[in-house]
Amino acid sequence: MLNVAIVDDEQSERERIRSCLSHISREKGVEFHVDEYVATEHFLMRYQGSYDLVFMDVFFGDAENGMEAARKLRKIDQTVALVFITNMAQMALQGYEVDALDFILKPVDRYAFALKMERVLTRIEAKDSRSITVVEEGELYRIRVSLIRYLKVQGHYVEYHSREGVFTEYGTLLAAEKKLNDAAFVRCDRGCLVNLRYVTQILRNTCIVDGEELALARTQKPKFIQAFSEFLSGRSDRR
Repeated sequence: MLNVAIVDDEQSERERIRSCLSHISREKGVEFHVDEYVATEHFLMRYQGSYDLVFMDVFFGDAENGMEAARKLRKIDQTVALVFITNMAQMALQGYEVDALDFILKPVDRYAFALKMERVLTRIEAKDSRSITVVEEGELYRIRVSLIRYLKVQGHYVEYHSREGVFTEYGTLLAAEKKLNDAAFVRCDRGCLVNLRYVTQILRNTCIVDGEELALARTQKPKFIQAFSEFLSGRSDRR
């Protein structure tokens, strides 16, 4: 399933995009979970880095600007597929500065939308293709790294908490960290490794990861905050 955000203040256009996605779902067998936002501010405040694709309107009815919102989005997430929705073809040129994958002209046409989505789906598939294997009770599972929220030690086992489920493997957290080989995973305490893509808030003694509150060790907090700040600013070398 692909997580999609539609950021557009026009209900008719949001409905058109939903309809086009439903058509592609039937034709390609791809499932979409769609969230709608009528304002860029609301979208950015709630952004958790868990979307595969964002449709962003360029112009809104008030002072908001989709291009400026896209710049802020790129400070949070450098890899999410971004597609602009606009009624001005020349706006596509500005899309390069925020690494927009494509643009779609309003009113959204189903045929043109389908052609654009061929390229979009190919890019998303390539980005999310990296996976690791986990051996649980003699059975081998392949899980996507991008969907792993956090890892937690339980005795001599490591739990992989993924959006695909929870997988348990015999071993150490250090071995799991080396297997992931992804700088976006940072320890919040000795026994827990968090995917910064899912962190939405850092509190006094805890951090919020995809809606779940996890303990944040006092000794680990300065490093964790620094890593998270670098992740948001895009200064760190994170996948």
